[in-house]
Amino acid sequence: MIKAKKNFVLTILLTVAVLILSISCCFINGNSANAAVKDDSSNEAQPYGLVTNISLSLGANSEVVWAKAHNDFTLGMSTVQVYVYLYSSLEYQDDYNQMTLENSAYIYDLDIHKSLEVSAPINGVQKYWKARVEFKLDNKDWNSKETKTYLIDTNGKVVG
Repeated sequence: MIKAKKNFVLTILLTVAVLILSISCCFINGNSANAAVKDDSSNEAQPYGLVTNISLSLGANSEVVWAKAHNDFTLGMSTVQVYVYLYSSLEYQDDYNQMTLENSAYIYDLDIHKSLEVSAPINGVQKYWKARVEFKLDNKDWNSKETKTYLIDTNGKVVG
């Protein structure tokens, strides 16, 4: 029993000595505890984020139509750049390039559980509407999503 206690104490002392030696070597070599931090002097975004989920919705009331991008989930420390676009057309168009851009917005970093929203007045005119979002996680490729095209009447009700 006494021999086991001595071995245990000796093991702890040896571990502490190795730890102290390791820390001392780092400081003697001119390194600090932050030696593993990467130099960000290049001003380029670093790929810290792993994945993000941006949802897109289109809605209306009696006065305006809106498009909203929402950061539902982001895993990792990251920057999520987001553009939101709202398009309209008097005639049905499936391609947003054939529609009129009514409003757009940009944010450099859309935090988790936050939204970016744009709107445009209905002005008593029945039109077809479409929302689109482009987003980029850190320095990865841009992604985009769009809603289907909806017909919204003069009262802000979705007709089709």
